[in-house]
Amino acid sequence: MGKQRTEASVQGEIVLDAGGLIAFERADETVAALIEGAAKLQATVVIPASALAQAWRGGPRSARLAHLLAHTASEPLDESRAKEVGERLGRRAGTDIADAHVVCCALDQGAIVFTSDRGDIEALAEPNEHLTLIAI
Repeated sequence: MGKQRTEASVQGEIVLDAGGLIAFERADETVAALIEGAAKLQATVVIPASALAQAWRGGPRSARLAHLLAHTASEPLDESRAKEVGERLGRRAGTDIADAHVVCCALDQGAIVFTSDRGDIEALAEPNEHLTLIAI
């Protein structure tokens, strides 16, 4: 993926799922380029707390993620959002809290989702909801 295409692909807000965070932590060049492109376009990178919990292991191993967190927005999983996530899981017969949290955040913010689980994320959207996904 060329740099120009990468930057053009990232407009507005983006949400990273746990796979995106893990890929970033492992220095995946594609994910790093997408996040860099987002920063250049002044897009907000949003990290749902539940996705962070799946990816975070602490210590030196999470140094790249710690740096990323310093430059992103966090989306908490408070009581209101937890109920929304649970209802979405119930309606869509899902089981992954973090994926449902990612979907809720993306839909609320009209954000692009960077995901390693395209099928799982798509399955959590209602038929009338539109998600923009970038597979990583």
